[in-house]
Amino acid sequence: MATLETQISQQQEALDEADEQYNQDVVNLGTTRSELNTTQSAVTATKSKLDHEHALLRQAAIASYVSSTSSDALAEIFAAPDNASQTRDLYAHLGAQNIAEVVSRVATGQRQLRTTESKLQAEQQTETAQLTQEGQARAGAEAANAQAEATLAQVKGTLAQEVVQQAAAEAATAAQQAAGSGNPAAREAAAAQAAQAAQVATTLSGGSAAAQAAITSANEAAGPPPGTGPVGSGGQPDAAGLAAVHGAMQYLGVPYVWGGASASGVDCSGLTMLAWAQAGVTLPHSAADQYADTQHVSLSDLEPGDLLFYDFGGDGIDHVVMYVGPVLDGQPTPYGTDTIIQAAHTGTVVTFDPLWYYGLVGASQP
Repeated sequence: MATLETQISQQQEALDEADEQYNQDVVNLGTTRSELNTTQSAVTATKSKLDHEHALLRQAAIASYVSSTSSDALAEIFAAPDNASQTRDLYAHLGAQNIAEVVSRVATGQRQLRTTESKLQAEQQTETAQLTQEGQARAGAEAANAQAEATLAQVKGTLAQEVVQQAAAEAATAAQQAAGSGNPAAREAAAAQAAQAAQVATTLSGGSAAAQAAITSANEAAGPPPGTGPVGSGGQPDAAGLAAVHGAMQYLGVPYVWGGASASGVDCSGLTMLAWAQAGVTLPHSAADQYADTQHVSLSDLEPGDLLFYDFGGDGIDHVVMYVGPVLDGQPTPYGTDTIIQAAHTGTVVTFDPLWYYGLVGASQP
């Protein structure tokens, strides 16, 4: 049974990382394609302008050949110089000047076109590389999800209950080990073990008492992030944050689907992206990018709608949840100050949960 717990935890962790990598690749590809469209439009505009300048150059060349001047100079020529010699001099001077100006504009346009076309070619190469990366990330996420679903499909009924009970007991034991250890490395290892057990318990039994006990043990083992105190609620809730929470609540009960961002399924950053869209705020579909693009706030002064970010795999941010807080719409929330709403893992649905300290990196406010 311990092997089964480890397998479930490792598969969920692998899916978290694969899902985040896929989301980042999709965001990057979208950015590159937007730049590609802009550059393509610039190429088209430059070519159009260059065609116009070429037409002017042809007209000026013909006018100069026929009458030693350009059509743009006719008005000045008809200003009636004093004699025929002055007329010829003015004719030649203005014709040469006009042609030189048009030639200069054509040369400038050609240089701009070459530069823009080089940029377009580089962006096309980047797009091709990113398409390959996105395909590889998609395949990795699909494989990780298939493994997770296959394992969870085997763990049902009595077996699932037994696994949850054992996971809760292991989390409690690990918390005791962490509390009694003076060795930072041993404490961290115990905290990781408790978090793994709690993850398995919550995946298999959601809001059961055993699962909640496992989360409590995991939080006791991990403690708040270094340099911070316990997570706490701030003052008066922000209207936009409350709108985002209500936006997230529209997806309660929707299943977790990697890469998902719709009523049929969401992943962690898909949920927070859709929720904040209800408040008029645009976020990228990536936990790491959401953390990078938003204003970081103190964990001790959170408001409803703030986002909490996690690094479960040790390779960077791979999970995001939304803070709810102790009161919502005048009613106490299920887990008080620790209440969050999230799309957790394969096999779960969007739900209110207690927050985790293990792997917590920080918080931000969109």
